[in-house]
Order: sequence, then structure tokens, then C-alpha cells
Amino acid sequence: LETPYPIFPNTDHSTIELEGQSVLDIIAERQQQLDGVQHEILDLEAVLDGVKSHHQQLVEKKEKITQSMNLHKGFISPLWRFPNELLSQIFHRCLPDTLSRSDGPMMLLIGICRRWREVATSTPSLW
Repeated sequence: LETPYPIFPNTDHSTIELEGQSVLDIIAERQQQLDGVQHEILDLEAVLDGVKSHHQQLVEKKEKITQSMNLHKGFISPLWRFPNELLSQIFHRCLPDTLSRSDGPMMLLIGICRRWREVATSTPSLW
């Protein structure tokens, strides 16, 4: 902000008057301006905090919607419509003819999802 006073005033004067406005008046005016700006900054920070909070809520809501949508997309997958008997036959064809002691492929099948685990464990010929 501009000032009517020189940068290096004559320090011999205890109070400087220029066109009816003293240095103290200018300081008081600048303090009011500073207070006003600080108040505006605080108001904006409160608004920003509210926006950030709302943004976080929307991000969380978006994630929940996406999870729900993906879950429901899985329900319309043709794999879910396969009868258990057909799924069991697919398992038979995917497993090696001789299972090792670790039963690695079988353990992989039962770890995919609950339905696959139920089908695999309810098919004795797989064990």
C-alpha cells in the first residue's frame, strides 16, 4: 500500500503530520484493513474445510457405489447362472489327472468364492 511519507522519514520529529493525517491514523487504518483481511481469510478457511469434508464424503460415497455396482455386475455374469453340476464338471476338467499331496489346484478352486467352495466341497469326486 502506498504512503504519503518518504521511506526514510526525518526522525527528528516526534509526530509527523501530512495533509491532516498523522502516521498513527495511517497505522490505525492499516490495522483495520489487516483485521478485515484476516477475518476474510478465516471465513475462507472455514469454507475450504467444509468443501474438503464434503469432497471426502463424496469420494467415500463414490467408492461404496462402485463396490455395490461391481458386486451386482457379478450377479449377472453367466458364470453365476451355471448349474452346480456343470461347474463341478468344469472343475474336474481343470484339475490335473493326479493330484499332488498338497492339493494345490483344489485349494485354489475353493479360495475363489463362496459358491465355488460350496460346489467343490460338495463334490466328493474332486477329493
